[in-house]
Amino acid sequence: SVYYPGLESHPDNTGGDSCLVAGAFRSGRDHPEDAEHMKQTYGGMIAFIVAGEGDVALERAKRVCEGLKVVNLAVSLGSVESLVEHPASMTHAMIPREDRLAGGLDDGLIRISVGIERGCDLVADLKNSLDRVMESEKNAGGGDTGERVYASKAF
Repeated sequence: SVYYPGLESHPDNTGGDSCLVAGAFRSGRDHPEDAEHMKQTYGGMIAFIVAGEGDVALERAKRVCEGLKVVNLAVSLGSVESLVEHPASMTHAMIPREDRLAGGLDDGLIRISVGIERGCDLVADLKNSLDRVMESEKNAGGGDTGERVYASKAF
Protein backbone atom coordinates (compact mmCIF):
# COMPACT_ATOMS: atom_id res chain seq x y z
CA SER A 1 0.00 0.00 0.00
CA VAL A 2 1.21 3.50 -0.84
CA TYR A 3 -0.23 6.60 0.82
CA TYR A 4 0.23 9.98 -0.89
CA PRO A 5 -2.48 12.67 -1.15
CA GLY A 6 -1.74 13.25 -4.83
CA LEU A 7 -2.72 9.70 -5.79
CA GLU A 8 -6.29 9.09 -6.90
CA SER A 9 -6.31 6.07 -4.57
CA HIS A 10 -5.83 8.26 -1.46
CA PRO A 11 -9.02 8.04 0.66
CA ASP A 12 -9.28 11.83 1.02
CA ASN A 13 -8.75 12.55 -2.68
CA THR A 14 -12.27 12.53 -4.06
CA GLY A 15 -11.34 14.69 -7.05
CA GLY A 16 -12.08 18.26 -7.95
CA ASP A 17 -11.12 21.49 -6.24
CA SER A 18 -13.56 21.01 -3.35
CA CYS A 19 -12.14 17.73 -2.00
CA LEU A 20 -10.23 17.65 1.30
CA VAL A 21 -6.88 17.03 -0.40
CA ALA A 22 -7.15 20.01 -2.76
CA GLY A 23 -8.20 22.26 0.10
CA ALA A 24 -5.42 21.13 2.41
CA PHE A 25 -2.62 21.25 -0.16
CA ARG A 26 -2.79 24.64 -1.83
CA SER A 27 0.90 24.52 -2.87
CA GLY A 28 1.38 28.16 -1.98
CA ARG A 29 -1.63 29.16 -4.05
CA ASP A 30 -3.22 31.68 -1.71
CA HIS A 31 -5.55 33.23 -4.27
CA PRO A 32 -7.72 31.61 -6.97
CA GLU A 33 -5.76 33.37 -9.73
CA ASP A 34 -2.56 31.67 -8.50
CA ALA A 35 -3.85 28.37 -9.90
CA GLU A 36 -3.28 29.66 -13.43
CA HIS A 37 0.51 29.70 -13.03
CA MET A 38 1.25 27.46 -10.02
CA LYS A 39 1.03 23.69 -10.40
CA GLN A 40 -0.85 21.74 -7.71
CA THR A 41 1.47 19.69 -5.51
CA TYR A 42 0.69 17.57 -2.48
CA GLY A 43 3.59 17.97 -0.11
CA GLY A 44 6.71 15.99 0.48
CA MET A 45 5.41 13.19 2.71
CA ILE A 46 4.81 9.68 1.44
CA ALA A 47 4.15 6.46 3.32
CA PHE A 48 3.97 2.84 2.26
CA ILE A 49 3.65 -0.58 3.86
CA VAL A 50 6.03 -3.38 2.98
CA ALA A 51 4.54 -6.83 2.40
CA GLY A 52 4.27 -9.31 5.22
CA GLU A 53 2.66 -9.70 8.61
CA GLY A 54 3.92 -9.25 12.14
CA ASP A 55 7.65 -9.78 12.68
CA VAL A 56 8.26 -10.34 8.96
CA ALA A 57 6.94 -6.87 8.07
CA LEU A 58 8.63 -5.31 11.10
CA GLU A 59 12.07 -6.68 10.21
CA ARG A 60 11.66 -5.98 6.48
CA ALA A 61 10.74 -2.36 7.10
CA LYS A 62 13.66 -1.88 9.49
CA ARG A 63 16.10 -3.39 6.95
CA VAL A 64 14.71 -1.22 4.14
CA CYS A 65 15.19 1.94 6.23
CA GLU A 66 18.66 0.90 7.38
CA GLY A 67 19.67 0.06 3.81
CA LEU A 68 19.07 3.52 2.40
CA LYS A 69 22.17 5.50 1.39
CA VAL A 70 20.73 8.83 0.15
CA VAL A 71 17.75 9.05 2.51
CA ASN A 72 18.68 9.43 6.19
CA LEU A 73 17.11 7.45 9.03
CA ALA A 74 15.61 9.87 11.58
CA VAL A 75 12.93 10.09 14.25
CA SER A 76 11.83 13.59 13.21
CA LEU A 77 10.80 14.13 9.60
CA GLY A 78 11.27 17.89 9.26
CA SER A 79 14.40 18.93 7.37
CA VAL A 80 15.72 19.97 3.99
CA GLU A 81 17.22 16.53 3.31
CA SER A 82 15.15 13.40 2.72
CA LEU A 83 14.42 11.45 5.89
CA VAL A 84 12.85 8.06 6.59
CA GLU A 85 11.20 6.65 9.68
CA HIS A 86 9.87 3.24 10.70
CA PRO A 87 7.27 4.11 13.38
CA ALA A 88 6.82 0.58 14.76
CA SER A 89 10.49 0.34 15.75
CA MET A 90 11.13 4.03 16.45
CA THR A 91 8.53 6.58 17.54
CA HIS A 92 5.87 4.02 18.50
CA ALA A 93 8.10 1.15 19.67
CA MET A 94 6.96 1.51 23.29
CA ILE A 95 3.31 0.96 22.34
CA PRO A 96 2.26 -2.71 22.42
CA ARG A 97 1.82 -4.21 18.95
CA GLU A 98 -1.88 -4.95 19.53
CA ASP A 99 -2.51 -1.29 20.38
CA ARG A 100 -0.49 -0.06 17.37
CA LEU A 101 -2.39 -2.36 15.03
CA ALA A 102 -5.74 -1.39 16.56
CA GLY A 103 -4.84 2.24 15.92
CA GLY A 104 -4.03 1.53 12.27
CA LEU A 105 -0.23 1.55 12.57
CA ASP A 106 1.00 -1.42 10.54
CA ASP A 107 4.31 -3.06 11.46
CA GLY A 108 5.54 -2.58 7.90
CA LEU A 109 4.72 1.14 7.61
CA ILE A 110 7.59 3.33 6.38
CA ARG A 111 7.27 7.14 6.26
CA ILE A 112 9.46 9.29 4.03
CA SER A 113 9.85 13.05 4.07
CA VAL A 114 11.16 14.03 0.63
CA GLY A 115 13.90 16.65 0.64
CA ILE A 116 15.72 18.56 -2.06
CA GLU A 117 17.74 15.70 -3.54
CA ARG A 118 17.18 14.68 -7.15
CA GLY A 119 14.05 12.57 -7.47
CA CYS A 120 15.80 9.92 -9.56
CA ASP A 121 18.44 9.50 -6.82
CA LEU A 122 15.75 9.00 -4.17
CA VAL A 123 13.82 6.48 -6.26
CA ALA A 124 17.02 4.56 -7.05
CA ASP A 125 18.02 4.54 -3.37
CA LEU A 126 14.65 3.21 -2.25
CA LYS A 127 14.46 0.63 -5.03
CA ASN A 128 18.01 -0.57 -4.30
CA SER A 129 17.25 -0.98 -0.60
CA LEU A 130 14.02 -2.87 -1.31
CA ASP A 131 15.81 -5.08 -3.83
CA ARG A 132 18.60 -5.86 -1.33
CA VAL A 133 16.02 -6.93 1.25
CA MET A 134 14.30 -9.15 -1.31
CA GLU A 135 17.62 -10.68 -2.41
CA SER A 136 18.78 -11.34 1.16
CA GLU A 137 15.48 -13.07 1.96
CA LYS A 138 15.72 -15.15 -1.19
CA ASN A 139 19.27 -16.23 -0.31
CA ALA A 140 18.50 -16.85 3.37
CA GLY A 141 15.32 -18.78 2.70
CA GLY A 142 16.76 -21.13 0.13
CA GLY A 143 14.68 -19.91 -2.77
CA ASP A 144 12.05 -17.52 -3.99
CA THR A 145 8.81 -17.78 -2.03
CA GLY A 146 6.99 -15.73 -4.64
CA GLU A 147 6.19 -12.99 -2.13
CA ARG A 148 7.44 -9.53 -3.00
CA VAL A 149 8.61 -6.96 -0.48
CA TYR A 150 6.95 -4.27 -2.61
CA ALA A 151 4.77 -3.90 -5.65
CA SER A 152 7.14 -3.03 -8.48
CA LYS A 153 4.56 -0.94 -10.32
CA ALA A 154 4.48 1.53 -7.41
CA PHE A 155 7.91 2.77 -8.42
